Amino acid sequence: MFYLFWKFFYEPDSWLRFLRLFKNQPFRALCAAVTAFFIVHVLMPWFIRKMKKFGVREQARHYSELDSGFKSAVPTMGGIVILLSIVISSLLWCDPLNKFVLITLFAGIGGAALGMADDVAKIKRRSSDSGLSRGPKYLAQFALGAAVALFIMLEATSPIESAEVRHSFYFPFLKIGYNLGWFNFAVITIFIVFATNAVNLTDGMDGLAAAPSGMLFLTLAFFAYVIGHATHAIYLQFFPYIEPNGLMANHSLIGAGELAVLCCAGAGAAAGFLWDNAFPATIMMGDTGSLALGAMLGAAAASIRQEFVFIIAGGAFVIELLSSFVQDYVGLKLLGRRIFFRAPFHSTMLHWGISESKVTIRFWLISAALSVIALSFLKLR
Repeated sequence: MFYLFWKFFYEPDSWLRFLRLFKNQPFRALCAAVTAFFIVHVLMPWFIRKMKKFGVREQARHYSELDSGFKSAVPTMGGIVILLSIVISSLLWCDPLNKFVLITLFAGIGGAALGMADDVAKIKRRSSDSGLSRGPKYLAQFALGAAVALFIMLEATSPIESAEVRHSFYFPFLKIGYNLGWFNFAVITIFIVFATNAVNLTDGMDGLAAAPSGMLFLTLAFFAYVIGHATHAIYLQFFPYIEPNGLMANHSLIGAGELAVLCCAGAGAAAGFLWDNAFPATIMMGDTGSLALGAMLGAAAASIRQEFVFIIAGGAFVIELLSSFVQDYVGLKLLGRRIFFRAPFHSTMLHWGISESKVTIRFWLISAALSVIALSFLKLR
């Protein structure tokens, strides 16, 4: 909204010349982060009271060696406030017509709707294992991933002008991407499902998913801003191609910088939620929040063609997802035995005798280190 004020009402020689501030993406990104943090911080105490009043509480698993029963008294579905703050902040500070922004918000809202259905089912049946069954849940995730992939791949709806960039997969340490053609549709779809489940599986301890999500949002914000800035993108050689005369040129992702504003709103919302979600938590984000954040992060990375950056900076999420996959499909189904005491991996760390707060902080440190490594690939190309 404020961006549109600049676009339609800015006059360099009038008293409205202060509106030029709203053209600056770094300024709007900072404002978006503060706005999202403030919205979560203000609304969350009211939301917690309402959830307690209506008996909407976390349905925690009970393990003989990992007794988490006390978490069953904690309200859940805090992801509603997280998503609301991101949407409001983005509409205030982003260009609301920007396709990068619209695709990412669509993914977040779709993930939240699926997560809310899962949370409501668990609450009604009063069991953490009684949500949506695995088949329909995966089907809905693939449908959401396919929709996001279609928006990115189709020329009419894609924020990416170049067909070569839309069809290519990029490694952060290589300049030239691998053109996969329309097979990239399947790659993006699977990646969105991967990102959504990775964040969802990580959300098993107080603050375990919120802080790494905020760090990943900030990392993607840096990449989005650089990629959307013509001078920086050319200097750092993003999306180069060889012209017929043999010279090197670069494709540009015009408008990608607006995604940096949205990602900073996501980081601000995650920080605001962490205020109440840090150990001992007074609110859980639930599947409503974890699926929304996962889908949003996946869509943001895919829309600027930086899926591999997500894998590096979001290494904590990858560890959690891979540990569950190895446990379920390699250990139990193929070998007929457990490989880990419990999956995801943070549950095994608890079994080793590491306290919950220490497990969480170690995951935060790992996420911070991996985010720095991912940012180093801005130059190491």
